Amino acid sequence: MPSQNTQWYKDVRLVQLLDDMRQRNLAFMAKCYFCNQKSEGIKAIGYQLFPVCPNHDSLNSDINAMLESQTSFEE
Repeated sequence: MPSQNTQWYKDVRLVQLLDDMRQRNLAFMAKCYFCNQKSEGIKAIGYQLFPVCPNHDSLNSDINAMLESQTSFEE
């Protein structure tokens, strides 16, 4: 089981990554991960960062289902 220090480090690192992306405005140059609109922010899911448009920015419970549907291995 990871120690609290390890978890704290990951959380701090994620905040640093988000901050860095905001400063460089990378989110504003990308398209939304879930649709084709211009993104206006960044959504953190686990430790991955996704550009999102306003329509998809408030997703929480449905986000895993959307990711699974996009990365489905069914033929």
